[in-house]
Amino acid sequence: MIETTRPVTTPDGEMTVVVTRPDGDGPFPVVVLFCHGPGLDAGTRTVMGRIAAEGYLVAAPDRYYRHGEIIAVDTAKLRADPESEEAKRFGEIFLSVTDEMVLADLDALLADLDADPAARPGRYGCAGYCIGARAVLRGMAAHPDLFAAGACFHPSFCTTPTDDSPHLAVPGLPGVVYVGIGAEDRMQSAEANQPLIDAVNGRGDASLAEVLDGANHGFAVPGLGWHEAAADQAYGRALALFDKAVR
Repeated sequence: MIETTRPVTTPDGEMTVVVTRPDGDGPFPVVVLFCHGPGLDAGTRTVMGRIAAEGYLVAAPDRYYRHGEIIAVDTAKLRADPESEEAKRFGEIFLSVTDEMVLADLDALLADLDADPAARPGRYGCAGYCIGARAVLRGMAAHPDLFAAGACFHPSFCTTPTDDSPHLAVPGLPGVVYVGIGAEDRMQSAEANQPLIDAVNGRGDASLAEVLDGANHGFAVPGLGWHEAAADQAYGRALALFDKAVR
């Protein structure tokens, strides 16, 4: 595998993008990856390699670049002392990133990928973890002709009481969707995400939302919530969709 970082110009400044791809010149089918709440940490880079090992170029934008380059936090440390200055500051950073910012950053990333000879033109996939799952649904809705498949792992804030809740776009998305939620998720439970589950499973195509036994929030990223069996099942499902829709 080859991992590189490069700057991408956005309306708000230079955004770092991490790219992981197989050896060789390509071009490779593309998966855009949206990181989980803690940022582009070591666990995220591990799963980027896992997807890239299947033959994909995986490109992940730095969600928090407006506050510094590749900010990533230790979730266990923040939970141990939620009143610490570090925890409070990261909470402010997390809440500062809006959907509009995410989509503007995505537009900049897509323009960069258009100029990358290792990135194969055509239909893309996208994957997201935690808050990144919300970005998957927003991105698929904003670029319906580009994203042929999306995978949402332990999604957060995808089902909300507002009239623009991300799950409401699911029935009309042209691309297929996979959602994996841990049965033991206490941060964004399966019950809280039931409208998303129903929307995905009601599409009548290859899309699938499932609840994974024994798994907690974060099961798909090596680290605090990692659950190997659930992760293996979820990645198997997601990669099968990518192989059919994106390759």
